[in-house]
Amino acid sequence: MSYAFYLGEVLLPVAPARLEISRGNKLKKFDLLSGEEIAVLGGRALSEIKFSALLPQTRYPFAVYTDGFKKGSAIFDEIIKLKESEKPFRFIVLRKNANGKKLFSTNIKALFSEIRAREDAGEGFDIFADITLTEYRDFSVKKISAPTRDVRFGRTVRPTDSAPAAKTHTVVKGDCLWMIAQRFLGDGARYKEIYNLNKSIIDAGNKGTGNPVHTIYAGQVFNLPD
Repeated sequence: MSYAFYLGEVLLPVAPARLEISRGNKLKKFDLLSGEEIAVLGGRALSEIKFSALLPQTRYPFAVYTDGFKKGSAIFDEIIKLKESEKPFRFIVLRKNANGKKLFSTNIKALFSEIRAREDAGEGFDIFADITLTEYRDFSVKKISAPTRDVRFGRTVRPTDSAPAAKTHTVVKGDCLWMIAQRFLGDGARYKEIYNLNKSIIDAGNKGTGNPVHTIYAGQVFNLPD
C-alpha cells in the first residue's frame, strides 16, 4: 500500500511509517451532594495528529517529488514557513493499494502545534521532523449592521452584504482533478464538479492534443465549487 502525505501544498517525499490521530470528547466533571463524581459529555474535542517525517538530503529511489528532487533542508524551510504563517491548512493522507486503487483518505484542516528537527549521525545528513498538528475548526463572528433611517423618504434602509469572493486554485505540476477535489472539497469523487465548472478551460487546453478529456496543465486557474 502506498501513501502520500500533504501539509498544505507541501508533499513529504517519504511517507511517515507511523501516524497517530487522537479523537476524543470533552468531559465535564461534577461532584454530587452524595460525594459521587459524574462526567457529562461536553462535545467533541479537537483531534491531535502526530508523526515523524524523513526529509532526505540526497535522493533515494523510494522518495517521491512533484517537481524534481529537492533537498530535505529546503522542504523543512517550506514547512517552517507554513508553520510561521499561523494560518490553517489541509493535512491530507492519500492511500492506494498495491494495484493503484484509491482507498480511504484523511483530510483535516489543521494548525501547527509543534515541530522538532532531529539529526542522527548514524543516518548521514538527513533531517527528521517530529510534527504535532491540532485540528482547526472554522468559526465566524456574525456582524449585524443596524438599519438606518432615510429621512428624505421616511423609510428604513437595511444594508446589504457584499457577495463572497469566488475561490480559485492555480494548477501545479503533479495535480489532477481528483486530487484537487480531495484537497479543497474533501471528496475526490467531486472532481466532475470542478471539470464542469471549468470545462471551457480544460477542453481548450486539450483540443487537438489527443489527451484524455480530464487532462490539466500547470498554470491553469480553476474556479472551485462552494
